[in-house]
Amino acid sequence: MRRRGGVPPMVTVLVTIASIVAASLVAWFLYAATQSAVQQPLVEVTAAYAMGSGTSWRVSVNLRNVGSVDLSSVAAWLEVPTSSSSFQLTCTPTTLNKGQSATCAGPVTAALSDGMSAVVTVQGTDPSNRQHRIPLGVKLTVP
Repeated sequence: MRRRGGVPPMVTVLVTIASIVAASLVAWFLYAATQSAVQQPLVEVTAAYAMGSGTSWRVSVNLRNVGSVDLSSVAAWLEVPTSSSSFQLTCTPTTLNKGQSATCAGPVTAALSDGMSAVVTVQGTDPSNRQHRIPLGVKLTVP
């Protein structure tokens, strides 16, 4: 007796190939999403000091790159609640490799006090030429 209504071998092969392609696309998507999430700069403030008095201060902020990519052309700006302006800080060195630290310093013409909250915005370029702006909250220490 001959069986009727079975699945032709060609359909089985096509379904198998489609399943392999779909699984490959899902694996590629997961890999790409994970890589883009992991390959990010992560900068932390290790110290923030202000020296001066009145409205004439010199602020120094120590940064460390604890992320998984290097940053070049590093620059920083300080924003304090007592001023509507942001103050540019010069960073040395201007390249912040993984695990490396930098000091960003500059003059600030605003009233500052010990323990004042401020925001340091760090900007840099990663090896893929993408720009990153990283805002960091800090508490200023006046020795």
